[in-house]
Amino acid sequence: MAQTSNKGAEMIALGIRCSNKDLTYAVSSGTRNKPNIQTVETLTVPKGFKEPESIDWVYREATGIIAKHGIDIIVIKKFEGKSRGQAFSDRVSLEAAVMLSAWHSGQIPIFKKVKSTIAKDLGFKGRARYLSTQLDTSVVQGYDDFDAKSKDAILAAWSEIK
Repeated sequence: MAQTSNKGAEMIALGIRCSNKDLTYAVSSGTRNKPNIQTVETLTVPKGFKEPESIDWVYREATGIIAKHGIDIIVIKKFEGKSRGQAFSDRVSLEAAVMLSAWHSGQIPIFKKVKSTIAKDLGFKGRARYLSTQLDTSVVQGYDDFDAKSKDAILAAWSEIK
C-alpha cells in the first residue's frame, strides 16, 4: 500500500511515544517556528491481549493513522531509562510494530530520538533540559495541559518539521 506523495505541500510529521500498554501520538505540520499540532491522542492496547495480539493491534492502528493523516515522516521518542525488564521489551515490540507499519505504508522515513536529540533538532545544544527551560512551547496551543507522554509525542513530531 503506497502512500500518496505530499510534495509541494507542508510536511506532516507523526510523533510517537510508546509504553508497554499504550501508544501516544501527535500529528504536526507547519514550521519549526510555528508548528501546527493537528491531533494528539493516546490509544490503549485492549486488556487481555497476548503480546502478538498487542503488536498486531498497534500495527493496524499505526497504519490507520498514517493513512488518515498522510504522514511523511515518523519520529519515535526512545526509551531513556536504565531498566531493561519486561515493560521495556513490550515497549520495544510496539515501537517495532510502528516501524513495520511505516515500511508497509510506503517506506516512510522513521527516526528514533532521545530528548537531547530532539532538543538539538529544535535548535538547542543537545541538552534535554532545554526542552523545558528554553523552548517556547507557547506556540503550541494548550501544551502545558498535555500529559508527559503527549508532550513527548508533540516534541518528537515538532523536531522533524522544517
